[in-house]
Amino acid sequence: MKTVFSIFSHELNTKKRNTSLIAMFVIMQLLLVVALFTGWHQYQRASEFQTTTQQLVEQQWQQQPDRHPHRVAHFGHYTFRPPSALSFFDIGVNNFLGNSIFIEAHRQNSANFANDFDASSLLRFSELSVANILLLIWPLLLIAFAFNTISGEQQGGTLRQLLSLGVSYKQLFLGKSLGYLLLSLCFLAPVFIASMILISFSGIAIDADVLQRLAIMAVVYLCYCVFWIITILLVSSVIKQPRHVLAMLISLWFVLTILMPRVVADYAATSHPLMKRNDLQLAVKLETKKVGDSHNPDDPYFNAFKDKILTEYGVKSVEELPINYRGLVMKEGEKITAEIYQKLYQAEFTKLPQQQAIIASFYWLNPYMFSRDISMALSRSDAWHFYDYEQQSETHRYERIQKLNDIHVNHIELAHDRAQKADQSLWKEFNEFTYQQPTLAWSLKPFGLIWLLPLAIIALLTWVILSVFVRTRVYENA
Repeated sequence: MKTVFSIFSHELNTKKRNTSLIAMFVIMQLLLVVALFTGWHQYQRASEFQTTTQQLVEQQWQQQPDRHPHRVAHFGHYTFRPPSALSFFDIGVNNFLGNSIFIEAHRQNSANFANDFDASSLLRFSELSVANILLLIWPLLLIAFAFNTISGEQQGGTLRQLLSLGVSYKQLFLGKSLGYLLLSLCFLAPVFIASMILISFSGIAIDADVLQRLAIMAVVYLCYCVFWIITILLVSSVIKQPRHVLAMLISLWFVLTILMPRVVADYAATSHPLMKRNDLQLAVKLETKKVGDSHNPDDPYFNAFKDKILTEYGVKSVEELPINYRGLVMKEGEKITAEIYQKLYQAEFTKLPQQQAIIASFYWLNPYMFSRDISMALSRSDAWHFYDYEQQSETHRYERIQKLNDIHVNHIELAHDRAQKADQSLWKEFNEFTYQQPTLAWSLKPFGLIWLLPLAIIALLTWVILSVFVRTRVYENA
């Protein structure tokens, strides 16, 4: 153990003397600070804007004058998705999916205030976020620190001296890897501590869910660093020339963090393509007309619906009904549209697990993709959480519109349907939309036991780097 500690200390002291590397480390820390506080500022601004806008929308809804309920249904309303407590750490795909939906009768709208709804999650490369720095830039700095840690000693002849003094390759590997692990901890710890401080001063309740998410995220990023440390040491052990090691590691970084995620995402999207939003709306409209058109007085479905209502109330004409028949038609039409939308939406939604399964099949080969996806899930900033918001918004939309249709049925007389208005006091009886944030278990559900794969990769790489083949290779190059 004393030998391992000596190698550990020597490795750190060697890096301390390299002023260029130290300068890069400091610059990276400053960049993390900028990203953290920029993300925090965006989070605060988005939260305040959402709260202010929601209050304004609710005020406008309640201050509507006496109106026909169907006009109110088309006047519409908004639902908002508040930013999650950790979205400042990992913005995920929030900027590409939006945070607000306009709800109205007969139509399910897509999100508003999004840069590009159909954009791939990989467009988040351009975002200056803590997650992107840790996942993309920190491995490059690790490569700069450690690419010549063993190959440099092989080329300089110092490795042969160490081995002749009785230092085993296992001790050499443990000492050097612990040095870079400590370096990674020094890089990661401040940003997670600062995140906790920001959350505590923000007024956000630091409950068990937030703490667990932040703790799991810290473990994920630490394991990600361990993967790169072992990979760098492995390549540095097998290849003797430092410049070749550097070229190999840079190429590997490019493939794992840039090329492969792009190719895999495109392959998944092509294998199980999702319908465009406009195409989905058109499909709903066409399917609705096949069932029944509530705006067509001669529609067969609604003629049968009218006969059913007349029989149920024991009258011969809609004018004799004690309720407004037009309101019943609107209510039935909304029910048909909502059911068709849910059927088509769920058919599309089933493609998401199929796409995820393709992406997850590469987790064993690319821990970057796993770390990226689970980081977004823990921050509640991935596509799964957005679709959950869409479903909650649609449920609220349907309940609100049907309540307006009930007002149409019970408060508007058929004989004066177009001229009569409902009292404005009725608008105050509608509940506000409150998005229910998913639990930690729900966020991690798409991953199942997949999280074991990156751990298996680390274990496999450790076994390889300590194998007889690598040790023999090191001894031959010494």
